[in-house]
Amino acid sequence: MDVMMRRKKTSNKQKNPRILFVHHTAMWYRKPFFKSLSQLCNVEFVFNNVERYNTTYDTDLSHEIEGLEDVNYSVKRNYLGISFGTIKKTLGDYDIFVGGSWDTFADVVETLFEFIIVKIRRKPFILWREDWDWNVQSFKRKMVKRLARFLGKNVDAILVPGSKHMKFFVSLDVSPDKIFIMPNVSSIKMKLNDYKNRDNLRQEFELKDKKVVLYVGRLIDLKGVGYLIKAFRKLADKKDDAVLFIVGEGDCKKELEKLAWDLKIQDKVHFTGNINNELLGGYYLIANVFVLPSITTYYADACPLVVNEAMYFGKPVITSDAVGTTFMIKNGENGYVFPEKDIDALYEAMEKILSDPVLEEKMGENSSKLIEKSFTYKNMVNGFERALEYVGK
Repeated sequence: MDVMMRRKKTSNKQKNPRILFVHHTAMWYRKPFFKSLSQLCNVEFVFNNVERYNTTYDTDLSHEIEGLEDVNYSVKRNYLGISFGTIKKTLGDYDIFVGGSWDTFADVVETLFEFIIVKIRRKPFILWREDWDWNVQSFKRKMVKRLARFLGKNVDAILVPGSKHMKFFVSLDVSPDKIFIMPNVSSIKMKLNDYKNRDNLRQEFELKDKKVVLYVGRLIDLKGVGYLIKAFRKLADKKDDAVLFIVGEGDCKKELEKLAWDLKIQDKVHFTGNINNELLGGYYLIANVFVLPSITTYYADACPLVVNEAMYFGKPVITSDAVGTTFMIKNGENGYVFPEKDIDALYEAMEKILSDPVLEEKMGENSSKLIEKSFTYKNMVNGFERALEYVGK
C-alpha cells in the first residue's frame, strides 16, 4: 500500500511539476506568455533585474507588475548586479528550474551559483538563451562561448528562439535532442485605431503616392542606422517618391540627424523619436518595406521583435545578416537578408521591392502567413511544454 501511494505521488509530480522560472523582467511582450504558462503549469516566476531593464528600455516596472495580477511572481532586488534573493529561491521547493544568463559578469556569477545549487539538489535545469554565433574574435566572446559550451552540455534542456540559435549550441557539441525551439512572439495586435493613425500620418507627412521605408528601434551603434541612411541616399537619387521614417531614440540620434543633413536628404528622413506603443501600428501600416540594418559590435542583435511586428502587419522585411532573426526571412519570398554594412546591397534590396508593387504585396502576404503559422504564443508555449516533457522522462 505504501509503495502504491509513493508511486501515485511521483506520478502526480511528473504531471504537474513545480517550476521555478527566473527571468530578468516582465517586458510587455512576455506577459501573455507568462500568463499562459501560469494557467497550464504550477510555476513561480522570479524577476531578478527589473532595474536594469527600466533604464535600458525606459520602462517603469516595479514590485507590482500590471497585467500579471493572477500570476505567481516576485521581484527581487539585486546588489552590484547580483540578485541574492533569487539565489536563495533555488534552495526552496520546486521540481524544475528555468533560467540562466550571461549578459553581464554579474549575470554569470549569479547563474553559476544557481546552476551549482540546482545540480547539487539533483533538479533539472532548463536554460533559456538567445545566443547565436556572430563572428567576433575577442576575449569576452571566447569566454562567453566557453561558458555557453559548459552550461549547454551540462543542463538538462535548452530553449532557443530559432534555428540560428539552435545551430550555435550544436556547434558547441551540445546534443540537438535537448534543444527546443520556443519562438519569440510580439504582443502587438491590429486595432481599428491603427488605420485612423495611419491616415493621420499620411495626411501629416503628405505621404500620398510616397514609398515609405521604416526603421523602428533604439538609435545605438548596434542597430547600424547610419548604413540605412547612406543606402537610402542612393535610393532617393533614383526614386524621388521615397521617404524614410526612423522611429526611436538613442545616443546616436544627433549624429544620425547630422548625417541626413550632410547627405542633403533631411527633408526625406523623418526622425519621430519614441512613440507610444498604441500608435506604433499606424507607422507599420504606412510602410512599404521595413529595414533592420544591425551590425556586429562586441555583441549582436539577438532576436529583435520588430521583425515579428513588421511581418505581423504584412510588410516585406530587409535585415542584415548580423540579426538573429534572419531565419524568419526567406530571400525573395518575404524580404531579403544582406551582408552587414553593405550599403549597395541594402540599396538594391530596397529598390527591388519598392519598384515592384506586385512583389511588395506578395512578400507582405508571405510575412503575415509565416507569423500566423509559427510565431504565436501558442507556438511559444508548445516549445516550452516539449522541453518540460523531455526533462520529465
